[in-house]
Amino acid sequence: MLRRVGKCMKKYSAILLSAVLLILSLSVSVFAAKNTPYPPPTQSFFVNDFADCINETDEQKMQSMAEELYKKTGAQVVCVTVNSLDGKEVRDYALGLGREWGIGSKNNDGVLLLLSVEERQIDIEVGYGLEGALPDGKTGRILDNYAIPYLKSDDFSTGLREAFSALIGETATEYGVEINGSSLAPDEDEDEEYKSSKAVIIDFIIFIIIVFAIRKITSRTPFIFFGGGGNHHSGGGFSGGGFSGGSSGGFSGGGGSFGGGGSSRGF
Repeated sequence: MLRRVGKCMKKYSAILLSAVLLILSLSVSVFAAKNTPYPPPTQSFFVNDFADCINETDEQKMQSMAEELYKKTGAQVVCVTVNSLDGKEVRDYALGLGREWGIGSKNNDGVLLLLSVEERQIDIEVGYGLEGALPDGKTGRILDNYAIPYLKSDDFSTGLREAFSALIGETATEYGVEINGSSLAPDEDEDEEYKSSKAVIIDFIIFIIIVFAIRKITSRTPFIFFGGGGNHHSGGGFSGGGFSGGSSGGFSGGGGSFGGGGSSRGF
């Protein structure tokens, strides 16, 4: 009799312990979800106007351009507006949100345009795969020329539409496609890094020509240059697994990575 009671007690104790662990696990999950500082993306994914500052016409244009780009190239350009950054720096918030959503594909071809109304900050973050097409200097010019003039007068909708259109256009150019309604960043001011690199290359070519000419004049010994080179790419950042959810027919992130490239501005 006592053995039977003991067995029953052990059985019910195991069941009770399993139930307690399950409840604790669910509680932790709910708590973590409630304390996640980033909102989940909308079903449309590409335009997420949580701060309600983009008018319907502009939102439709932006969504249409982003969908067309995604279908033609697989690249994802996403716009997000929030009321507040919850005490974070704008770039930290943008990178965290990009990680949470997994913007871009496995080719790391994601771009995030983020605006915070309360802090009056705007930021562009660029995935590894598009840092060549959208270097820091170019993203800065996009903000300065297309977004900031409108944002300063609180015309958030136009400023975001214009900057978004330029990001779409530059990304499309990188892939050799055209997107209806997109534009390009102003190119009269080259990136300082690019101008510096070009100047070094030109100086080196001139140096080779001069040395070769001098050796040709003063010696009959053939003068041969041997050299080698290659491409170098480095960077740090994060990668996200992507966010999937919503009803059938929506869009979601593809697990892209960001390398810390981009620009931010206050207005």
